[in-house]
Amino acid sequence: MATDRLLPLKRTLGLVESTSSISRISKVPNELRRLKKEAYSPQIVSIGPYHHGKGNLPDMEKHKLQYVLHLLHRTTTPVETLDDCGQAIQNLVQRVRGCYAEDIRRSVENKLLQILVVDGCFIFEMFYRRAFPPETNLNDPIANNAWMVSSLEHDLVLLENQIPFFILVKLYDIFQERLNIPPEHSLTSLALSFFHLEMDDMQKGMSTEPNHLLDLLHKVWLPRSDMGQSGSETRGFDRCASELIEAGIQFEKNESRHLLDIEFDPNNGVIKIPPLSIDAAESLLRNLIALEQCDISNRTFHISSYALMMRSLIRSSVDVKLLQQKGIIISDLELGGSDWIAIDGVCKNVVFSERFFFNKLCTDVREYRASRFHWQRQKAIWTVSYHRYLAELKRDYFSNPWKIIAFLAALVLLILTGLGTVYTVRSYYNGSSEVENVL
Repeated sequence: MATDRLLPLKRTLGLVESTSSISRISKVPNELRRLKKEAYSPQIVSIGPYHHGKGNLPDMEKHKLQYVLHLLHRTTTPVETLDDCGQAIQNLVQRVRGCYAEDIRRSVENKLLQILVVDGCFIFEMFYRRAFPPETNLNDPIANNAWMVSSLEHDLVLLENQIPFFILVKLYDIFQERLNIPPEHSLTSLALSFFHLEMDDMQKGMSTEPNHLLDLLHKVWLPRSDMGQSGSETRGFDRCASELIEAGIQFEKNESRHLLDIEFDPNNGVIKIPPLSIDAAESLLRNLIALEQCDISNRTFHISSYALMMRSLIRSSVDVKLLQQKGIIISDLELGGSDWIAIDGVCKNVVFSERFFFNKLCTDVREYRASRFHWQRQKAIWTVSYHRYLAELKRDYFSNPWKIIAFLAALVLLILTGLGTVYTVRSYYNGSSEVENVL
């Protein structure tokens, strides 16, 4: 055991070559955790060794064991299948230890094999039920509880609540043949289906295996092509959404399901942004950013760049409301104040490198805004001005019945005054003409 306890030191010193290329499952930096602890902590279920046995999480263990038992009984030889799972994972335990960036607690170390088997089978059974739902869920305390389902989806994508993906791959290999899972239902497709995502050509051609489930979602949200937009001091838009609209920039919802598919059409001055549900995505965004922050040498900063760009767009509740009207921000809150705070909070204490993904997009928008003779931009400015003046007119003169009556009275008085003036002028000229005729 002494050798195992020195394993983190050996990795740090580079004395263990076999683990030098292993991706770590890190702890969230304290600078990020203290901003919103609940965004990084499991609500009902622990996965892996970091949070095992903490707080009220042991209450979920009996449900996990029930799921494992159901999974085993789907096979014709449950005892033999469990032995095969245990043996396969036992051969990987040493490799698993090397995946965690911090020491595993001694109380958990002795039952690491059991944790990996139970948590891995539990996750696989959830994936299987989502892909092949049973006819009835009357005896399923998780599926029949919407709050538990939502909490599970939240907990499974926390940075500290992970087991290595190769553990799930090994379990999938064992159960695929015994459960006759069709080849088109790969482990990746089962996982994405659980998180309400689709398997498209990009994920089918994924070049590297993800490190864990959070890393899988990170790879899914990476751009479809390398746009070469790194190495810049740009850190977002120089104007917020409301100011960009005043400057003739328009916003539209992009129907793409990929978070980073943000486009700018320089011909029409339109920024297209996929919809974002702040309530559902805040915790996931925070953990994806923490994932990028914990491995700055090999990790892209796409999600961090996305959050920074959105923060540059959203600087007040007015900006949130504008983007809500465009269908870009999805929230249950009407005024959007909490959404603005959430977006701003996601970026706090985040260290940004020079690799800002949206550099070209922000530069193109800035250059378009500086153009003076672009017809579409001038048209958009006139349209915005017209609607603003119309809104001010409604606010100042038509906000209540008394203001409407006063406005109509003033309008009638103005018309009568104008008619009186016209009548007076006409009378004057008619009188002058008569005098000239007499002379």
